[in-house]
Order: sequence, then structure tokens, then C-alpha cells
Amino acid sequence: MKLKSKLFAGAIGFAMVLSTVAIPASAQTTAELTAQINSLLAMIAQLQAQIAGGSSGASTTFTSDLTIGSTGSQVTALQSWLVSKGYLTMPAGVAMGYFGGLTQSAVAKYQAEAGISPAAGYFGPITRAKVNAMGGVGTGTGTGTGTGTGTGSTGGITTPGVEGTISVTQNNSGVASTVYEGDNMVAILGFDIEAKTSDMAVQRIKLDLDEDDGSDTKFYNKIFEKLYVTVDGNTVASSDLTSSTVVKDGANYFITLTGFNVVIPKNSKKQVVIKADVREAIDSADYDAENYTISLPAAGSGVRAVDGAGIDQYAGDNTITRTPVVSADLSESATLQLSLNTASPKKTDIVATAGASENEMDDVTLLVFDAKAEKDDVKITDLNIGIWKTGSGAATASTSVSIWDGSTELDSVSLTGGITAVFADLDYVVPKNTTKTLTVKADIRAANGTVANFVASTTASLVTDENTKGDSVTDSGSATGYQIGVRNTGPEITLLSKSITTDGAPQNNGISTNVSTSTMTASFTLRVKAVGADLTLGLTQSTSSPFVASTTPVSGSKSFTIYRNGSADDTISSNATSTAFTVPATCTVVSGANSCTLSEGTSVDIPVTFVIQGRTTAGAALTAGLYSVGISALNWSGNTSSFMSSEVDWRTADVSFP
Repeated sequence: MKLKSKLFAGAIGFAMVLSTVAIPASAQTTAELTAQINSLLAMIAQLQAQIAGGSSGASTTFTSDLTIGSTGSQVTALQSWLVSKGYLTMPAGVAMGYFGGLTQSAVAKYQAEAGISPAAGYFGPITRAKVNAMGGVGTGTGTGTGTGTGTGSTGGITTPGVEGTISVTQNNSGVASTVYEGDNMVAILGFDIEAKTSDMAVQRIKLDLDEDDGSDTKFYNKIFEKLYVTVDGNTVASSDLTSSTVVKDGANYFITLTGFNVVIPKNSKKQVVIKADVREAIDSADYDAENYTISLPAAGSGVRAVDGAGIDQYAGDNTITRTPVVSADLSESATLQLSLNTASPKKTDIVATAGASENEMDDVTLLVFDAKAEKDDVKITDLNIGIWKTGSGAATASTSVSIWDGSTELDSVSLTGGITAVFADLDYVVPKNTTKTLTVKADIRAANGTVANFVASTTASLVTDENTKGDSVTDSGSATGYQIGVRNTGPEITLLSKSITTDGAPQNNGISTNVSTSTMTASFTLRVKAVGADLTLGLTQSTSSPFVASTTPVSGSKSFTIYRNGSADDTISSNATSTAFTVPATCTVVSGANSCTLSEGTSVDIPVTFVIQGRTTAGAALTAGLYSVGISALNWSGNTSSFMSSEVDWRTADVSFP
């Protein structure tokens, strides 16, 4: 028997087997049966092409433009290729070889999915080049039932003729545990696909849309409305969830997403993330009524890929699964949290010298705070800021209080009742899952030589806000700034450096007590600038010098505080303490006065050390612990600046002592 006759007989016999074998519907879906039929038809078409002297679509290099009315072996090869890729189903009894309306529609479908424009169904140079370059791997819609579309993949198989396999493992990186009404492209299932032995062209993903009892359709007609396939962050396919795209098989519902061709190089993997659009309005009874689970089907049919030998390979099972919590619209649970920003000014004294009377200062920063919105945009409609004054100084902050977003002033008001800045109709929006930093500034007026202290604060109860639906928001937190002291003359004091060291160790004096020869030395460098007037600084260790050596108050103030185990301890009685400091010559010595004058506008950097012995006046070792030293005050012109007292920033690190 001649080859052509054998081929023809084989084709007829194959068709007869196909027509007589009944496959139970319960074993396979309609889509899978259709896919098998199409595959067999494609094989028959290839045999027919060979009988006619042509070649199969997989091995044909297309050289002619084809359109309505075209005939011949190249039309047969094209139709065979379209059938094998799922774009064309030839009617029963219709022979291949004539380019008609069905073939035109099939070509147009391929062009649309391959990004060829216009997708008119004309098989011209652009489409021919793309199909020829695919080498038989293709970007067809596969064998699925979904209507998804995708961008396909650049590049192709680099391992021709090599058989391979794929494996699937769960990867929930970036996958949400909770989804909300109105979410768009929220990740709900993630897994890695690994190619082994050969490059693998992934062309189909089938998903099981399950619920508690597996028989309800709420997953796709009540909760989710669209699914997407993303590979390493790029969307390659999508499909609406409808009764046309979701197919019931047994008790479960499935959707197959196709129309893409993603090549995974051999011995490497790519992450696939299934994303979803959640319906805008979900009945509250459906939130927790059932568990909405998405997974790869059992029996390894979830992912289909083509290897270098052109063979379909499958992987995946129902252990790759995810059950996201379905919740109400995020806006309904939106929150705003207030907190102090680290850029808020630390406790300090400032000198106000502007204005005609040199007793003013504009835009003094009193508070920097954060407002964090979660789950929805939050519009702050009204915001109150309290500004509290203590001390007997004359300075006021009632002229103007403003609130800023960076360099943009949002609003400016006067204090109500002398203590509250009311920013009404602010209408400031903090975007969803974003933190905005706001700054409160005040104009200072009427400062005199006595310190007036200001503290600004706000709290959740002082905020009125709403979500994107206009409903009220749950607020929490507070922000209280540090004390800012204001006078019209005095020093501006800055801590430039601080350190602490120890020397020696406790020893026994040979009689009955432990006598310590250890010492602890704290070193600081302060910059002192005269503002508003000249300053006088003492030059010796006396009550009029900048630093009082004693650790207990002298003339109402002490210059140093000793901390043990984190707490200030004024009861520590050392056998000896000493202080040494140097005032640079920039401060002009006053003849016969043991002091110097620091001219207005000039500054000096003063190094100072404080030393304490590790034994008491009775000769016993001090109580062991972690010790640190802080600066508590600086004396000048008969006044004392003590804003740094108890401030951690003005304290050294801890050391073990004695």
C-alpha cells in the first residue's frame, strides 16, 4: 500500500474510532472533550495536508498572503495551525483548503490576542512573520473555556526538541489575606511555576472556584467579578467571571484563563499571582456566610505548558489554595491615627528679637505631627490645636497660628480663648495608607526678659474627619510637642558633643572597707550665642560661673545631674567632684570682675568636664550600677537657663560604675 493510501486509511480509521468511543461526561468537562476533538481534528487535517502533498502547519513556512477566497496547501496548513491552537473549529464534513469566513474570524481572533492591528483576519506579512517566528509553539488560547485575553510573551523556546516538565509550589508573597468591596486587582492566590529539563511555554491556567458546600455560585456572581493572571508582576491574561466563562463540573466551578504564552527558561521559575476585582456592593450576609476559596484543581490539571518537543505538560493540585477574608468597603472601616513626628522641636529656649520693639518672632514651630490614614482616604474637615502657656513671661502666641504641609500653608487663625487654634473647614485629605506630616507654627509677640513657655498639642477628640463616602472616621492617638521657652534677650544654647569615660576600679584599703580609686568623667561641648543683648559669663567655679560643680542645688540650680540605672539620684554623695571649663577669648574679659562679656550676635564653644569619684565621703564604694551624667543648667548674667534639665538628649550614655 502506498504511503498516501496508508495515511488516508489511518485518518479514516482514526475518525471512526473517535466517532464510536464514548467518554463519560462525569470524567471530563465539555471544554476538555472539545479540546481533545479539536486536537484530533488537527491531526487529521495534517494527514490530509500530507496526502495533498502539503505539509503540516507546525512545519510550514508561510510565504503567501491569504484572505477570503484563497485556496491550496498553505490555507490547509494555516487552518491546521489554527485548529491546533484552538482558534478554529472546522464544521463536520467540511474539508480544509478554502479560506472562508470561519478562517477569517479565527485569524482575527489570533491577531487580537497577539496585538496585531488591525485584527481584520487578513493573513498578511505581519501575521505571517509572527506565526513563522513561533516555530510551532504559538500563543493560542489553548484548550480552556475562559474568554481571557493577554499580552503573550516576547522570546520563545530555546530548547527545541527537548521534553520537559513543570512543577508548582505555593508562594503567597504579596497576596492579601483580606479583600474589600470595590478592590481592584487585589492579589488572592500566588504560586511559582518551575520549568525542568526544557524551556516551558505556559499557555493555560485553570482555577477551581470553591465555597463551603461547593455548590453555590456566589464566588463569581456575588463576590468577585474579574480575574487576572500576572507573571512576575506583569498582567498576561484576564477574564470576567460570568456564567459563560465559569463552567460547572460535578459539584465544583472552574474557569480557564488562556490567550498568553509565557516562556519559563529551563531550571528556573516565575511567580504567578492571580488577582481579582471585587464587586462594588456585597450583601452583608455574604461576607462571612461562606469561605470563598480559589485553588488549582486536583489531579495536576491546573497549569498547562508546552515543552521544547511541542508536548503539553501539566502540573498543580488543590494544595495550592487560598481563602481570602471578604469584608465591607474599606472606607467603612477607615481610621486616622495621630502621633508626634521626630522632627518636632525638642525642649529649648529661644529668643524673640524681631519687630519694632525687638520682642517678636514669626512662624515659631511649636509642633510637628503625623496623620496616618488607613483603609481609605480621610478628609480632615476641622482640626483644633491647643497651645498652653506657663511661666511668668509676657510673650504671647495669640496673633496668628498656622498649619503647614511642608512649605505650603494650609490655614491661619487666631487663638480662641487664648488657648485653642480652631482650623474650621480645613478639608485636608490624607490619602489611603499614607502618612502626612503637618507643622503648627505661631507668631510670638510681646516677649520680655522673663521666660514664657509654650506647648502645642492635639488629640483624636479634636479632629473631625470623614471617609470618601462622607461617613465619620475612627480617630486615635495624640501629639504633644515639647516645651518652647521664649524671652527677648538671652543665650541660644546648643549641645555640640557629649561623652563619658571611667578609670580605675574599687579596691580594698587593707582595713575593713572597700575604697574606690575609680573616677567617672563626663565631657560636653556647648555653643552659647548672645541674642538680643550682651551676655556676662563667669570665669571661675563660683555661683556666678556658667557651671555649678555640686550635684546638689546651689542658689536654686545645679549644672549637672547624675543618673543611676536610668533615674536621677540627688542623694549620691561623692567624696569629691570637680568641674573644668574653658571660655574662649571671643568672650571679652571684664577687668577685675572674674567674668567676660559675650557681645550680642557672637557665640563661643565651651568645653566642660564633670568628674566624680566612685566613693562616698565616708570612704565606701558608691552603689554599683549604670551611671550617666546630664547637663541641668547654665548660668549667665545673673540668670539661669535650665530647659535642658531631665532631657535625654542632654545626657551621656550609660557606663558601669564605680
